[in-house]
Amino acid sequence: MMILKGHHRMNVTSSWSKIEGEIQPDSVTILAAALHSVDPKEAVMSGLRKLDRKITFKPGRRVGLVSMGKAAVPMASGLLEQYADRIASGLVVAKVLPEQQATQLSKMKVLIGNHPVPGVRSVFAGEEIIRYLSGFGNGDMVFCLISGGASALVAKPFPHISLDDLRDTTGLLLDCGASIDEINVIRKHLDEIKGGRLAAACGESACVSLILSDVLGDRLDVIASGPTVPDKSTYQDALRIIEKYQLTNHVPISIMELFRKGVIGQAPETPKPGDRVFDDKQTILVGSLKIAMEAALEKARELGYSAEMIYPLLTGEAREVGERLAAFLKSKAGENKTDGCRRCWIAGGESTVTIRGCGIGGRNQELALAAVRGLDGVKGATLITFATDGEDGRSPAAGAVVTGDTLRRAVERGLDPDQYLLNNDSHTFFKALNSAIITGSTGTNVNDLVVLLLD
Repeated sequence: MMILKGHHRMNVTSSWSKIEGEIQPDSVTILAAALHSVDPKEAVMSGLRKLDRKITFKPGRRVGLVSMGKAAVPMASGLLEQYADRIASGLVVAKVLPEQQATQLSKMKVLIGNHPVPGVRSVFAGEEIIRYLSGFGNGDMVFCLISGGASALVAKPFPHISLDDLRDTTGLLLDCGASIDEINVIRKHLDEIKGGRLAAACGESACVSLILSDVLGDRLDVIASGPTVPDKSTYQDALRIIEKYQLTNHVPISIMELFRKGVIGQAPETPKPGDRVFDDKQTILVGSLKIAMEAALEKARELGYSAEMIYPLLTGEAREVGERLAAFLKSKAGENKTDGCRRCWIAGGESTVTIRGCGIGGRNQELALAAVRGLDGVKGATLITFATDGEDGRSPAAGAVVTGDTLRRAVERGLDPDQYLLNNDSHTFFKALNSAIITGSTGTNVNDLVVLLLD
């Protein structure tokens, strides 16, 4: 496997498998540039500089911090770099503890939630956040730092919804191919924090939200299930999603009853645009997939590639996206180019996987696996898929690399990509070929990147 520990150390000397050829150093350099551009700490500090004149601290009043998501720790570090003298306490909810925790966080309470399915730790974190915010009032200010993954890491299900019911429903949605938008509509109608309810929990205190987007289109009401912004979705929308994926007889009874009550107005809706809970609340987007893609494009051009973006953003079933990208790259390789220029295309998005097998993998590796046959024999072709958080599905990998030689090497080892694809076992396939990308947590999270190269 190609092991890249920590995105700040992703450089041309990283220990990529040499089987995949000389193009790999450029691949790593391009990915590293993309990740650096959405470094959570730097993104927060940049966002604060933009907001500086709009932030007013009232003398003698409290200033608090709530940071949650996969980038919670570096985002909190960025805020404390600016305002450490003003913030006396705070809550940080992350997926993992950093190897070296920032010294500024010594004043913070750091909790670890569960991911990708909420668990006991997630509920404890949700309860602690609500308890913490109850101590703030008129004239106080709370900074809410939000990144992808917070929907699972922090949860506070309604009293009549059990944790098991919440977990089962989340698992069903993850496995049926529902989009993140759809999953978050469901989450927002089961939880006391999501869908603008965290803003409500801030009460009369001012709230400044800095958000690192992991959602295509950067819709603030979808990122982390929109805890501090108005929500336009309804119980009716939630019910339609359950019916769309034919989950009516699988979702726990308590949840179906809640949704049906909500549809007829017997359960409180999420706060909508214009609700007074959003008075004195500000929100700014500090990082996104678009920023990462632009940085990757710029770095590719610096390296001498003729580079372009691929639009629209990638969505849909991962295997279908992989087949399309392979066909695209193969067609480009077939064009008669006389200028000798190396070519690169940057794509981004977030595909989905409908689970039918029992293998190990994720959307990035499944996308790559689906491209293996299409790229077979294409000289100089490389396709790299990469989850910017370093975590692809429930596997230990971030993504994978496919070249025109991948199928040949697979056949030599007795590996049939079609069978692995049928079993949703992409990670096992790429692990056997030393073509899985292992980074560990990158500390950021802005969807997925795909780099296509023709050398």
